[in-house]
Amino acid sequence: MSVRSQDNSASTARSENRCATSHPAWCDRDRCTADPACQARGYRPGAGGEHRSAPVPLDLSYAMWGPGLSGEAYLTESVAPWRCSTYLHIRAGDTRIAMAVDKAAPVFSALLGLVMTAQGADGTVSL
Repeated sequence: MSVRSQDNSASTARSENRCATSHPAWCDRDRCTADPACQARGYRPGAGGEHRSAPVPLDLSYAMWGPGLSGEAYLTESVAPWRCSTYLHIRAGDTRIAMAVDKAAPVFSALLGLVMTAQGADGTVSL
């Protein structure tokens, strides 16, 4: 898991490029736009691209409200002269959310715990 951006994020001075020169294990090379070399002379907004994972399809057609949505979730990590957070993106219909994975992990852990308490030992949902 990546570390949050450091306080030098506003610096435009030339600095050592601390971005990973290799792709994260989750990065899909076909979707990746990362180019750490373009930040070698210092930070330039909009340059550098991002690592992107393959999307995971989400079937939300069983949701109580909604028109049978389908969506996807994927990861991204920007390229800058400092370490960047990895973000989880979730898209369903016209709704899009993104959150740093270090903030998303406890949310999904809590949701999983809640769902698991509703399931019996045999995996069936208790009524």
